[in-house]
Amino acid sequence: KQQLDSGTAMSISPSEISFIRQSCAADYRIDGRSNLQHRPYMLLSPSSSPILSNGSSRLFLPGSTTDILCSIKAELVHPPFRSTDGAIDLNVDILPYMPNLTDRKDIRNKEMEVSSMLTHLLLPHLLDRNVLVVLEGRFVWRLNIDIMVVHCDGNLIDACSIAVRGAMQNLRLPFVVAVQKVGEENGNRDPKRASDEIMVDGDIANSIIPDGVVNCPIIITVCLIPLTTVAVSQDEGNNSSRFAKKKQENVMIVDPSKQEEECASTKIIMSIDTLGNICGVQKYGSSSVLNANVSGNIDFGMLSQIQAVAVSSSASAFAMIKKNHLDADTSAGKSNEYNNF
Repeated sequence: KQQLDSGTAMSISPSEISFIRQSCAADYRIDGRSNLQHRPYMLLSPSSSPILSNGSSRLFLPGSTTDILCSIKAELVHPPFRSTDGAIDLNVDILPYMPNLTDRKDIRNKEMEVSSMLTHLLLPHLLDRNVLVVLEGRFVWRLNIDIMVVHCDGNLIDACSIAVRGAMQNLRLPFVVAVQKVGEENGNRDPKRASDEIMVDGDIANSIIPDGVVNCPIIITVCLIPLTTVAVSQDEGNNSSRFAKKKQENVMIVDPSKQEEECASTKIIMSIDTLGNICGVQKYGSSSVLNANVSGNIDFGMLSQIQAVAVSSSASAFAMIKKNHLDADTSAGKSNEYNNF
């Protein structure tokens, strides 16, 4: 294993890095995909898996290379300071599946990193928090999103966002009404002695789908794979004088594997909704790059290309998610049937 300046262990050798970069340059990655092609994820919902409940999902890859569970629990709470918005909390748990994450401290740091990125890029755009208000100033829904990463072969942030979207689309909130106390029927109700009694309808047939979940964004990560080419130039008037100049080029890939992530110079992480609007952007530095001369700086002209690649990839991902839900609804009631993501 190579040891980086940041202290992080690299699990692949320099020759493997060179081979992966050359395969990306040829638009033929080591698993047979093109640079802008996703892996065949499978997204399970309660209608396609009897072990999942409402507000949960499971994202995995055949062969157990990626397996992520997401569950959303809703609870009625009193809003702080009489706020008129609901609350959304997120927690990430990672099992020690990677060799360099066997130490609990490293796992905790990774959990905090993933949780922070999802909180920044995803949570503000999940849905309008006003729809979580039950009684203004008195009762609101608080959504607790729990993500458990059983195993992941790269592209962890994107995979978690897809699992969250799948769980949000399966979320059902019970119908809630306020109950008046005896003596308040005639409208003689003192606001200072307002009743905190509510009635929750436990019938799933009367449950409510929160408005805006269909526009829940996902995250697309575009990795820049550096390719150093050597251009040999010749001085004018002196045919014998030749010099070599190194030129840095980058190849863009999506849905990187764990090995491909270690070969990337920079990662651009974007949250994109169903309309193709970019909700948030974050640049991940080049601390995982073996070559120290790669700075990870992005050319301004490449930003538009990165945006176009991310939006196009998100459109493909949304189409596959939609197809998955349609297939799941069609096959509801059939056991042991999996649908392509």
